[in-house]
Amino acid sequence: MRKWRYGILIGLALGLFACNQQATQTAPSALSTQGMRAGGAERYLVVFKSETLPPGARAQVEREGARVLKALEPIGTLVVVADKATAERLARRPEVLAVGKEHRYSLPKTERVLVEDTYGAPTAADSLYKYQWDIRRIKAPEVWSRVPLEVQARATVAVLDTGVMDNHPDLEGQITHFAATNYCQETGGPNNTPSYPKYSLWIDFDNFDPNSLCTPAPYVMYEAHGTHVSGTVAAAFGGGRVVGVAPGVRLAAYKVFDRYHYTDPETGKEYDDVGAWDGPIFEAILDAADRGFDVINMSLGGTLYMQSREDVAAMVAWDRVMKYANRMGTVIVASAGNSAQNANGPVVHIPSDLPTVISVSATGTATPLWQEPYPTDNTLNAAPGEDVLAFYSNYGAAVDLAAPGGDCGLDENGQSWCFRPRNERPAGYRYHLILSTFIVDENTPAYAWYAGTSMASPHVAAVAALVKALHKDWTPGQVRAHLKATAEDIGSRQLFGHGLVDADRAAR
Repeated sequence: MRKWRYGILIGLALGLFACNQQATQTAPSALSTQGMRAGGAERYLVVFKSETLPPGARAQVEREGARVLKALEPIGTLVVVADKATAERLARRPEVLAVGKEHRYSLPKTERVLVEDTYGAPTAADSLYKYQWDIRRIKAPEVWSRVPLEVQARATVAVLDTGVMDNHPDLEGQITHFAATNYCQETGGPNNTPSYPKYSLWIDFDNFDPNSLCTPAPYVMYEAHGTHVSGTVAAAFGGGRVVGVAPGVRLAAYKVFDRYHYTDPETGKEYDDVGAWDGPIFEAILDAADRGFDVINMSLGGTLYMQSREDVAAMVAWDRVMKYANRMGTVIVASAGNSAQNANGPVVHIPSDLPTVISVSATGTATPLWQEPYPTDNTLNAAPGEDVLAFYSNYGAAVDLAAPGGDCGLDENGQSWCFRPRNERPAGYRYHLILSTFIVDENTPAYAWYAGTSMASPHVAAVAALVKALHKDWTPGQVRAHLKATAEDIGSRQLFGHGLVDADRAAR
């Protein structure tokens, strides 16, 4: 059997790094708000003064010379391709509030290690559960004995991400809705689903034609981030080898990411990665809310600047789309970001810092899971009272809750092993990361340890879904307040918000 290992990329200063098996390099975080540039054409958000699109808005914009890519009627916004002069004309129209470049958001992850010898069909039901200290730390097993799977199935979590491997043995049958709102749409997997995490098309900035947005990439990429997140939410009992926080909860898989490629003109470095732009994310949020899905999880992020005129259009559109979902009854959970930064100040982390979103920071544990002999013969348990802020996690007043996101454990000086080169860490450091589902290719399901606020957010989304399953009439505000009130106090409000999410107390 093949043995693969994923290299570990520690990007503390560039906390939105993404590590791909076949990528030549990962785009620097400075490009996290890059628009689409080529021949003077870029993608813009056109936000109207009215909170819904006024009659004839599309025709008006097209008469000015722009091409409409997405019409987001409930939030009064169009996504268009236009040159700078056209964008400036649109901004001067009396019915338009703001025009700004469409922004790109990244996957906030830092560590990833592929579990060896776990390819293909599982050999024993839930045999890797012993490594899932995170699931036990938030007291999910106590809920399983009390809330039947059929009750959990009343709630659905929409995962807005890179797509989900729906033929993974832990996720088969868990997904009830498949959608793609990204620009380069394609199907994949044995069921030809639009939300499959397959990327054979890309947006090539080096050879960009605004009239032919997506072109074939030289090889196929499978991005496992959304599959990993989904497994943490709802990996089924007995289907594969891990268990999710809420194994009975249903999933809706949304593919909002696109693959892109470009060469940095200054360094000559070539980049091949995935990113999610405003328009596809907004469209997915609106669709999930309109369909009545209970919770949206967004393990993605980027930054906007409140003092920048260029970011006004995006800020207004984000505020509107979140308020729309809130009015429709959908709870939104998002990762706080992996830049190890204090989020207080003029820089806004999107979407987690918005007031209608549950912002989740990430914890690790000081329990020496890395140290032999391991705590028990069958399990690796993180002790209460030994929670630490993960070395990469953002923090600040915007954080609402904390959840396990994984770290590398603490060395003899109380510093994360992640700060040391991989060959200087103990072999058991990986047990401090978060284990969940993974895709190698369409025929090869697997499992991997990841770390990031991306991994923390789905823990909270799953618990929010359990609350909604038990209290279908509760508003998003009531769910947010309940999760905060039932959280376990683990220390600083600035670091952990109202505390570590507590599935047992919340799902009562």
